[in-house]
Amino acid sequence: MNISCTAGLALALGCLPMTVTATDYGQGLPARATPHVLNNSQGENAHWSGIGRLQLPDQRQCIASLLDTRSEPGQATGPAYVVTAGHCASKRNGAIVQDAPLEASLVFNFFADTEGERPTVAVRRIVWSSMQGSDLALLELDARLEQLLAQGIQPLALGPAAADGSAVLMVGETTASDRGLRLSTCTQQSLPWLMEAPWIWRNLTQNDCTGAGEGASGSPVLERGSNALLSVVNSLLDEGVAAVPVQRLQGCFAAGHVIPDLPSCTLLPGFQLTQTEVDTFKALDRLQVNDQGQITAPTWNFNFTIDTPRYRFKSVDDPLACEAPAGYSGSIDSEIGLIQAPLEAQAGWQFLCVVGVDSAEQLSWPGLMANALSVPMQLLPAGPVAAPKVQVDYKPNGDAVVNWVTDPPHIVRYRAKRGAPETTDCADPRGYGPVPHERFVFKANRLPLTLCTIAIDGLRESSAPRTDVIARADN
Repeated sequence: MNISCTAGLALALGCLPMTVTATDYGQGLPARATPHVLNNSQGENAHWSGIGRLQLPDQRQCIASLLDTRSEPGQATGPAYVVTAGHCASKRNGAIVQDAPLEASLVFNFFADTEGERPTVAVRRIVWSSMQGSDLALLELDARLEQLLAQGIQPLALGPAAADGSAVLMVGETTASDRGLRLSTCTQQSLPWLMEAPWIWRNLTQNDCTGAGEGASGSPVLERGSNALLSVVNSLLDEGVAAVPVQRLQGCFAAGHVIPDLPSCTLLPGFQLTQTEVDTFKALDRLQVNDQGQITAPTWNFNFTIDTPRYRFKSVDDPLACEAPAGYSGSIDSEIGLIQAPLEAQAGWQFLCVVGVDSAEQLSWPGLMANALSVPMQLLPAGPVAAPKVQVDYKPNGDAVVNWVTDPPHIVRYRAKRGAPETTDCADPRGYGPVPHERFVFKANRLPLTLCTIAIDGLRESSAPRTDVIARADN
């Protein structure tokens, strides 16, 4: 690992780097540690000086990392490239962005104690960016790698995929703090896929690092023992962080320049797909029972345009299958931008896989399979809407606590009414109103009463009413 031989960034000009071997880039922190603020005024964390704050239009911020594209030590012959999350560059689903402008800049040496020594470099272009399958972006800066090296800015090397259970580091910062880079330590596991509709990301990793938040997207996840770049932060999970591996970038550089169509590179081919008649597409639907008593499924009814002459598609119940060539249809003329194939007659998630192709023969290129678009649809079971889920508990003072339990998309909200037991008819549609809160307290002096509840699912269809007679606690 090349470490700056100077005490500070300003003194790095004209100074030759020295080689230092480290066995724990986690700085002796426990296997899982809360964010640790990083300093660099004495060059103590210069190996992370190439991790910077990416300033984007509309006050958006991310983190990006300078890549070490030297084929041999000391041979910095090309532009400076950085990697970040794809949604930092473009959020459009269905598009593999190539060679496009981006109004942005990157602030390097972004540490807590280096506020006066943070060089800023403009972004020249998006080299490649995707939000379908892989939330990843490769950007070219308006500077050459050798220029940044001369200023003491040190790049990160791309590392191989790490095994489950590997000790990793996350180096980044949220927008809110603006304190400079922070270090978190944690453990990594695989994450087959993650959906934040309409986006579906495949072959991710997850870790239990803490401290990520708005503005931390694109933060590097590093192998603890080597400082090699493994992945970039994608989104927050209930416990930890999802990250997108960067191994697709390996094999895409020659003599310091990115060449996306190298045989060893798996970024291309790509395609541009635009969904049309969006209002007619249902991402949520219900199975039906026909006159013969058979359960039937709806069709995809997916309208689109695509910039390749032909395309292929298939329906699957696992989005990872979109990256396998088996099962795709024959190639179809792109003038027919409508897929009306039926889904499987089973409740749950199903996925439409689409790839654009240039010929009837093209299909199984690794880059094309990795770029496959996954379109999600969830099917609810045939039959009535799920019955309301109502829980009634009592406080020591006799008050009744009612909880309406949602279960999206089967139950997304409720309508209710209440009244005296002898005069309230839940079958009468009059008097129902929306339930503004999922929890309500009925005072003991208002009991007993009849509570009527109707559940509403994600299709805005209503259940049969449920009747609860809420008695006094002493009854």
